[in-house]
Amino acid sequence: MRQWVVVSLAAALTPACATGVSHPQATQVSSGGHGAYEASLAASPYGFVTAWYDTRDGNPEIYLRELDASGRPLGPERRLTDDPALSYEADVAVFDDDVIVAWYDRDESGKTGRLQARLGRWARDGAPQWIHTLSAENRNGRNPLVKVRGDQLFCVWLESDYDQSVVVWAQWWHVSGVPIGAPLRLAPAGVTTWSVNAAVGEADGEAWVVFDAAVATRADELFLVQLTPEHRNVIRLTADDGFVSKYPDIELMGDRAAITWFDERDGNREVYLLVATRDALLAGAPTERHRVTRTAGESIGAYVGSNGQRVGLAWSDVIDGQHEIFFQTFDSEGDPLASPLRVTNTSTASLIPAIVGAGPGFALAWNEDVIGARGDHRSGGRSEIVFTQVSVP
Repeated sequence: MRQWVVVSLAAALTPACATGVSHPQATQVSSGGHGAYEASLAASPYGFVTAWYDTRDGNPEIYLRELDASGRPLGPERRLTDDPALSYEADVAVFDDDVIVAWYDRDESGKTGRLQARLGRWARDGAPQWIHTLSAENRNGRNPLVKVRGDQLFCVWLESDYDQSVVVWAQWWHVSGVPIGAPLRLAPAGVTTWSVNAAVGEADGEAWVVFDAAVATRADELFLVQLTPEHRNVIRLTADDGFVSKYPDIELMGDRAAITWFDERDGNREVYLLVATRDALLAGAPTERHRVTRTAGESIGAYVGSNGQRVGLAWSDVIDGQHEIFFQTFDSEGDPLASPLRVTNTSTASLIPAIVGAGPGFALAWNEDVIGARGDHRSGGRSEIVFTQVSVP
């Protein structure tokens, strides 16, 4: 039963349909035979590392696997968490040969089901170096992520009181596991805010955080926080038009930034991409004309990466009733360099891609989900993590 994704993907990945673009066959990363979801991907000195949550143990736990530069597994799948808590939404980064992972735990031993945002460091062999809790003890913390800059870690997460007020928090840590200063309250969010993403400038160390929220708006809109040692700048990116703007992701490229999200302003969920200078973003660069997809089905789960000044965008699009992964490249002005590439053509749902720049192109990881076998967030269903690379000139 553990080979079902390999069989379907090997036969179903489409050949490249964009000029000058090619990709190798996909590789199955997980092999639990149950539910593997929410892939995270990072480049490493030895190739790549993927992390996800997995239900094979009867309890959602965080797993990790190393891949070489060609995407072949370098070792076994390693289980990082092992406790009664339910562990979700891993975000992985790399420091030297070690991996840094942020995730959140749901403790169901009490009546409240308290959530804790967590951060840990592991050696390549899976040996834990340290694990800490990011969120406050008397609050619910979830959806954390981590970015590495030098020997420092930038962490951001969502935190809420039991009255459901939600706030975006951030904190710098040293890679040794020592916090650098106290947690910082960045901005209010809302009960419909389910993710937060960030990027850190390599040269200046500025942290840029994006999220969606219904805060003094008629529907969820996109918000941006610029965080420097001197100030915190919060702006709304999308107009208060009454249409949902959701799940933004951000990538910094020197003095420029790329932001993607999906928007319902056209009566359908469509993917948008905005590439502009940081100054233009802070001044309120218009977002309305940067639509990428124009399909009959929903376009969701968009994530952005960069390779030099080339922008790579990956998302899930419904084609003939089925979610598939698509990929497209853009220049530093946000203009397309090629037509969209359909990466998958499977009998399972191809969902939530992660993307990083790699070699002459980009690496992608996502999950292939058997919709008819779906369970709840605890028992999971049947889904596996998959990886491929797309080469572009």
